Amino acid sequence: MYRKFKKRANPQKPLNAIDENTTYKVPRISSVDKTDDEIAAFVPESEEDNIPASQEQTQRFLSQHSIALAATLGRTQSSSKINCSRQPNSFFEMVLINAGVQLDNGDTFVLSCDHIAIVAKLRDILVRSPKYPDNIETFKAGLNVALAPKSKIAQKLLSGCTIDTAGEEQAYQSQNSMFINFLMIDFLREPCLDVLFNKIEEIAKLDRVQTTPGCLPLLPLMLAQLRYLTLSHSDQIYIHIERIFNNGSESSKLDIISNAEFVLDASKHDDFVELLIINYSSNKDLFHLGTVQMLNNLSLSARTQGKLRERILEFIKEDSSCSNVILPHLIRLLLNSLNQDTDDIVRQLVSTLREIFNWRHRAHSNDSTEMVRPTSNDKQSQLELFGFLQQGLRRSKRFYQIWQRTIGGLPSTEFRSFDFIMMLLLIHINEDNTLYIENLLRRRIKLEHMTVEILDEARTYFSHVLEQHIQVLMHILHDFVREKNRIVAEFAKSAYSILFKICNSIQKNILKKLLELTFDKSAQHVTTMALILMRELQRKNPKHVQNCAMLLLPLLDRLSDLTLPQTRLAMDLLCHIAFPEPKLTECAPLQDQIEMVVKKQQINCSEYVKKQGIIGCVQLIDAVARIETIIMDNEDLQTSVESITSLPDGRSKQAANLIMLTQSAIRNSPELLALFYDELASVLTVRHYNAESAYMLDNKFLIWLCELMTYRFQQSFVSEHQASTIKGIQLEYQKNINELDETNVNTESEVLSIGINVSELVLAPNSDASCSIFVLAPLFNLVSVLHNQRYQYSLEVINALLGCAIILPSFFDDANYVAIFDNYDEDLQKQILNIYFHTVNWIRVTICAFASQKHGATRKRVLMRLADLICIEQRLKLLLSHAPVGFVPPPCQFLNTPKQTGAQQGSRDKRQAGKTKTVTNETVGETEDQQVGNQSKLGNFTIKLGSCKSVKCKIDFEHLYGPLERYRQLDVGIILLLKEEPFTLNHPMEPEENGTHLGLLELRFILTDLVHKLGTVINGHQDVSEMDSLRSHVAKPEHFMCDLQECLGEISTLLKTLASYIDEQLEKVNNVHSNLDLFKDKFNYVKTCFGLCIHLFALYFSWNEWTDKSQAQLLQSSLRNALPEEQRKTIKKQSVANIASKVFDYFLKFEKSVLHIGTAVQLQRLLRSLRKLSYSPGENAARRAVQQAEEIRKTCTIMLKRKWFNHTGSLEKGAQCNIHLDELVKGFLKDSPFERQKDILSDLKEECGLLNKKDKALDSFPNVKKANFPLLFRGLCEILITTLSAQCNTDTDGDRFKLWESTISLLNGLLDVVQKVEQPRNFALFLKHSQLFLKLLLQHGLPVLEAIVRDSPERLIKFLSELQNVTKFLHNLCCHSKSIKNTAIICYIPSLRETLETLVFRVKALLAANKCHAAFHISILDNKDLHGDAIRTPAGSFANETNSDEEIPADDTSVDETVLDENVTTTSVSSSTRRSTINRSKSSSRSKCF
Repeated sequence: MYRKFKKRANPQKPLNAIDENTTYKVPRISSVDKTDDEIAAFVPESEEDNIPASQEQTQRFLSQHSIALAATLGRTQSSSKINCSRQPNSFFEMVLINAGVQLDNGDTFVLSCDHIAIVAKLRDILVRSPKYPDNIETFKAGLNVALAPKSKIAQKLLSGCTIDTAGEEQAYQSQNSMFINFLMIDFLREPCLDVLFNKIEEIAKLDRVQTTPGCLPLLPLMLAQLRYLTLSHSDQIYIHIERIFNNGSESSKLDIISNAEFVLDASKHDDFVELLIINYSSNKDLFHLGTVQMLNNLSLSARTQGKLRERILEFIKEDSSCSNVILPHLIRLLLNSLNQDTDDIVRQLVSTLREIFNWRHRAHSNDSTEMVRPTSNDKQSQLELFGFLQQGLRRSKRFYQIWQRTIGGLPSTEFRSFDFIMMLLLIHINEDNTLYIENLLRRRIKLEHMTVEILDEARTYFSHVLEQHIQVLMHILHDFVREKNRIVAEFAKSAYSILFKICNSIQKNILKKLLELTFDKSAQHVTTMALILMRELQRKNPKHVQNCAMLLLPLLDRLSDLTLPQTRLAMDLLCHIAFPEPKLTECAPLQDQIEMVVKKQQINCSEYVKKQGIIGCVQLIDAVARIETIIMDNEDLQTSVESITSLPDGRSKQAANLIMLTQSAIRNSPELLALFYDELASVLTVRHYNAESAYMLDNKFLIWLCELMTYRFQQSFVSEHQASTIKGIQLEYQKNINELDETNVNTESEVLSIGINVSELVLAPNSDASCSIFVLAPLFNLVSVLHNQRYQYSLEVINALLGCAIILPSFFDDANYVAIFDNYDEDLQKQILNIYFHTVNWIRVTICAFASQKHGATRKRVLMRLADLICIEQRLKLLLSHAPVGFVPPPCQFLNTPKQTGAQQGSRDKRQAGKTKTVTNETVGETEDQQVGNQSKLGNFTIKLGSCKSVKCKIDFEHLYGPLERYRQLDVGIILLLKEEPFTLNHPMEPEENGTHLGLLELRFILTDLVHKLGTVINGHQDVSEMDSLRSHVAKPEHFMCDLQECLGEISTLLKTLASYIDEQLEKVNNVHSNLDLFKDKFNYVKTCFGLCIHLFALYFSWNEWTDKSQAQLLQSSLRNALPEEQRKTIKKQSVANIASKVFDYFLKFEKSVLHIGTAVQLQRLLRSLRKLSYSPGENAARRAVQQAEEIRKTCTIMLKRKWFNHTGSLEKGAQCNIHLDELVKGFLKDSPFERQKDILSDLKEECGLLNKKDKALDSFPNVKKANFPLLFRGLCEILITTLSAQCNTDTDGDRFKLWESTISLLNGLLDVVQKVEQPRNFALFLKHSQLFLKLLLQHGLPVLEAIVRDSPERLIKFLSELQNVTKFLHNLCCHSKSIKNTAIICYIPSLRETLETLVFRVKALLAANKCHAAFHISILDNKDLHGDAIRTPAGSFANETNSDEEIPADDTSVDETVLDENVTTTSVSSSTRRSTINRSKSSSRSKCF
């Protein structure tokens, strides 16, 4: 309280020493008389008598502050000298001077002694005056003058003093003012307060108070004097403050508000807040920063806090741009409600806080100003804001628990980014709850309540607090990324990408975490995901990842443990960091290590390591050679580069040397050469076609490589010699369509007569690996890619290869090809089949290469080749049914080892060798099951044919390809055929339409391939060992989606055409779906193509990347293209949500055109995806989402009530049908309220008796029979428990017991169904879900029962009676299952017993607490089977039932049952009950429960 000052240069002399044994006579000083005379001179009206010089002992002071001063300051000796630099102007000043106060020394009064001595002197001077008490009025008048605004000593009176005591070397600064000393004197207190209040009121009315320059305002100083009289004068102070506040100026009101917490007593705080609420009708004026800070320090009642809470909520909603500076203080003000700490108040507080943050979020999402994104200046306020929330969570356990419970029970539409941040805070506050909250978050992610969009919003609006708790989130994501659930893993992957953008400080941590995941050998999918994510981070943030280059060096040591696709990802990442774009700095140490590793791998003896070397070298070549930024001009098109020596020194020559080095290392292996060409073509296609970066291949390097590969292809595979006969097979040039082109009139005849040497290379292979048939398709693919890049997407130089002839066996297109094929021995049959396969692969690669060409003649040849390809594949399908034992298709991809594949296939065929089947000439092709990873169920078909008998293959409309039909995958360019070519419904097509139109066969072929590619991209079905992993649609799915988006308009038009045709045919047969006209080949093709279109849209709009804001433009274009052309022009400026809603309504109309159950499931998935995309914040959007959910339920209801047939006209059945039915059942029951469940159960109970009859189905659901009835029953059980759990976690007012009454009623309905349709699977389902119900009853229901036991005992009796029906059945079911040793149910018995015992004793305790324990009786429950017959086994059971529990069989235990009497008010308990209870308390099972 005191500050030391240095003494003056000439300090005063110390006082003489006092000898206590000597008596001193001190004469009365005449200065007293002089003082009176002087005062009389200045104040003529005063007649003061002489003031005695002697002083009395210090009086008792009322102020507690004066006691503290007395304990602190012991210096009471007065200064021996008083500096009177001027004469006093009034009696008031003279009293101060005589008391030892220097008035004109500096900015403060200088006291010659401490405050206690000054107070004593003042008291003596005034009391001993002859004019006392009249001189008090004189003193008051002088004080009134001194406190005038322009007075020179007003500031000194109200501010601190300097204490300069004689004998001390230092002066002290006291914080107590002289006015405080006046208030310590009892007879001066009231006069001084009168003066002070008058001055405060006078100054408060002035808008501007003129004071001495450099001085503080007087009003705050005056108000500060009242803080020590708060307790003794609380009422008086508040009355004056209220009057002053009502009449004061705005600036004066702010001064009063800032001092209110010190001036007013706690009992007056509520009144003062009421005063503020009345005076400030505007919320903006009320919640000024100073006002909020003052309110935070007041002690307010719950009622006042409730009013403030309402005003704060209004303020936030009225002023959405509420300052980030004031918001933390408002939140702190709200958190003061925790002082009451009751459930209702805390629940209201949590609700208010969520509403405030969600309102601000909605306001920001609709705001385009700079306030949307927090700036660096907001960091302090944001951390302060959440710091207050953390303090509240630590301060109140109830607050923590209600927050946790509220987040756990939020509906899906109300979960926001703020709730996600609060989950992180809850984990940070209490780490013991980490597992629970993590599971809560995992469940929300699985249900898609927590999406990547919410996390991105958290990064946008709460970046600083998210950065503060990043370690908590990283720990959660580390667990999520290892999840097998695809949705959870994808969320973690996307989260890493989002967090990488927050700040530079966590980028290294993220890379370390991902690198750690790549070393995890326990889960390959985790390693793949981590590598993909690191590669994406490198491409999106090359500069930041480049700074961490050496951090990734250990990845090279991990290559030996990676699969080949994983090796591709790892080397792609490392090579583009070691050799980045020229504008970035290269990493020399990493370059040396990569080159050394690649060279060692290529000379390794292991074929697997060699493949790793090839893959790594291709990635290295691409990274090294990609340095060009200028597109090749016309002069460069004619330029030729003969050899490597002609290349300029630098990275282009280094890349060329790597190519030659790789070819020399693998020159003896055709499979490795094919892999090298495929890898090189794939990398060049991905990065050039999709414009991966601004840098392209060096022009000189591209010219050299293009000429080199074109020359090699021409020398190895283009033949012009006469075809010969090999091994008895006559070969000839076939399928030459180049001569049909009128533009080739001037072309040399040698070019038109060339052919691709397929058959000779198969029947008489060359020893040179570069001329192997395996290299044909990969090398041409590379040549076409290089020509596309060199000649700017033109293949005119090599267009002769599209329609040129192919050297094939003479019977290749013969009508009796099967009979001829059967006449050859097995070895030749295998080689003939290889010829067919290589021909198909060759045509596939040429079609994909030339599909992008715009020349009319070229496009015509592409369509002719496509029709020819489909015909050859159909022929090959039938030949494969005649294939010899152990036949393995030739490899079309070279990542896997063909020898291993062949061995596996051969052993499989040997196991099936004994299962032959003789069929007629109209045999079925094959019977495959697509559910078992391409494992064929094809037996050996021996077809007995005459030499000239034709064979017809039965069409499989379900699956285009069988298990042995493994062809080369089509490239993405096949999409262009849909966009450019017209479509016809004619089947077969008219002659004039051949080569100009797409038919049903061609459409099915293309759509099947696109659906397969989309399934690979969307659902992640690709195996890490498949060749698909190097395709462009897998390497860069976003570019594939962008390409597909361009064709969505054409696909939508096709869908509309197909649907119109289906509707016309249905009208012709009066909508009888079993009519045979609906199962003809043409109509089956139409149904198949229609289903493929729906499937394609369903996959496309389910892409999880749509939540990324960077894909918003692509999504909007895709949705627009999905609509009919006439609607696209009217929605250009609408939001994504509105367009998605229109697309939803559009596809909903196709429900009547669905004739296959698989298509019905895909339509449901499409509608769900569109509903998700059409969601946006707002009441209208929420209402629209509810309406769309109801439309989906109606659609699923219609689909389930429809009878489904396969393409042959038979009723749908089998495993795949049940899978589709299960999904429709889930959609049919999803989010159904109790009322709807009750109606469904009511109808089902009436119909389920039909299932007991042979081969009968339900009337309402024609495809549901007794065999698959558990699908429907499981759905009913799951929706019951799901609805109950959701309701339990939601805080709602009203009669909570109705929830449990409705649930037990539905559970009894399920019990009736189980008893009518006795099926073991249903028994297990009912037992499992009944146990879940009992657990929920224990957790949430017993408190509700406690509230109802006194109010409505009859309702409780009915509830427990219905529950007893269920538990008795469970008891009988367990006894029955144990007697017949049904292990599927026996495994549930221990946990069910424990649940029942817990419930029994909890209910007993409940009744005892309400003095109803006499109603709790125990009796014996016999072991009976499901039909009520006694089971004669020694096994006992325990089933206590307070009308709610029965017993579960257990060995060597008594069987009890508790029964609730009708008279609940009975209070007597039988002795048998007490004895039984005591005996049961000794059981081990109860001790386990309690």
